[in-house]
Amino acid sequence: MLMAHSQLLKISLAAPAHSLVLSLKVKGIIMLQSQYSSANIITMKVIKTNSKGFQRVKDVKIPEIYSRRFKTGRKDLDDVFGGSGLLPGMSFMLAASAGSGKTTCMLQMLELLEKTGKKTAYVSCEEATAQLAFTCKRLGVELVSVANMSVIEDIFDVIAKGKYEIVILDSFPALTSRKKIRGRHLEEYLSNYITSKAKELEVVVGIIQHMTKLGQYRGSTLLSHSVDCTVMMEKSKDNPSIRVFNTTKNRFGSTNEICFHMTQIGFDFEKVEVESNEGKPAKKGKTAQYKDKILNAVKERKNINLQLASQLLECSLKAQSVLRDLTMQSILSKEGRGAKAIWTVLQK
Repeated sequence: MLMAHSQLLKISLAAPAHSLVLSLKVKGIIMLQSQYSSANIITMKVIKTNSKGFQRVKDVKIPEIYSRRFKTGRKDLDDVFGGSGLLPGMSFMLAASAGSGKTTCMLQMLELLEKTGKKTAYVSCEEATAQLAFTCKRLGVELVSVANMSVIEDIFDVIAKGKYEIVILDSFPALTSRKKIRGRHLEEYLSNYITSKAKELEVVVGIIQHMTKLGQYRGSTLLSHSVDCTVMMEKSKDNPSIRVFNTTKNRFGSTNEICFHMTQIGFDFEKVEVESNEGKPAKKGKTAQYKDKILNAVKERKNINLQLASQLLECSLKAQSVLRDLTMQSILSKEGRGAKAIWTVLQK
């Protein structure tokens, strides 16, 4: 009954009329726990695999798409997404409370990408195109395509037809579907649909998510688990004109925490150091301190190896992680492999 390449499997059951919740587990299959009543249907999502066993990493062929990155041209902004650029087919979430500048930030980022030759679009479920255009005029944004849509299937039909390369959806709670589903079932469907369509069309999709006053997502955490990259933005407690961008998850690059000034005409995308109320620079996080140690050692010695880095950080795993991040951020250059690898400052 189970087919290896099936995408969706439906089983009819003789169930009582009252609502039930079933969860089944079959080898090689992930079961989506679904609520049903007299329809007596369970929907199961089958994961396709192309692997029949283990394979050495060195023998795995990395797809060419991994080298096709989108960069904005503003280093500090690119660092929010890992420094290497946005990967075609990836999805990311920008979460923040109302009035933080989510729309402003994404419109400005799309404008920068347009100037590099990328085809971008901004979809608002809540604002009319005239209202978006008015906001764009204040920000100096002219090249981005905008639309007022909310049905997810219609949105991706337009994306596919127009061959857009990066699209922002504003916002997740306002998205709807042609399917007659609501609540958590709708969130689950939207999360899966967006991430799968992004990969199918090789388009970068950014989704704006609202945060409540209590610092929680508007809705469930399904979206944050589904996307490839999660960025949290909040106002600085010490300076209301500063926004703190904290990348908490990134499958295709490093995580980071960066602060930008926000003015009446938008973000300047130049990294700033946040100061405390006493006028002293805020204490750096552990990762930033580790990076400083490594960079200072490299500048003093001209290069560094894993053994020395491990001694400096008193941990081999930390050293490997920091060296990888600095390399992916194009700060250090790596030569050689394994124990013979040497890292030097990248000449720009």
